[in-house]
Amino acid sequence: LEKWNVSLFENVLPRHMQLIYELNQHFLEDVRRLYNPPDEVIRNLSLIEEGNEKQVRMANLAVVGSHTVNGVAMIHSDLMKQYVFKDFYDLWPNKF
Repeated sequence: LEKWNVSLFENVLPRHMQLIYELNQHFLEDVRRLYNPPDEVIRNLSLIEEGNEKQVRMANLAVVGSHTVNGVAMIHSDLMKQYVFKDFYDLWPNKF
């Protein structure tokens, strides 16, 4: 799935990056407060992937910002629910 380097985002679109950080913070706070999931789930749901170079997970951003999520065909939707976005599906099954 597509990821953008945070450093690139900060240089090219600094205000957008600021908004993504704020959205991520509020989203993860709500998830912790409402569901209290394990830390691994929080890491998977985060819009920011930590590592040597932080990256914005564009697909996670799309899921958080969307009303509904679906694949091109039923098999794609099933794969997204079971593997690609499993933690999001567990959180919001009605979104898929």
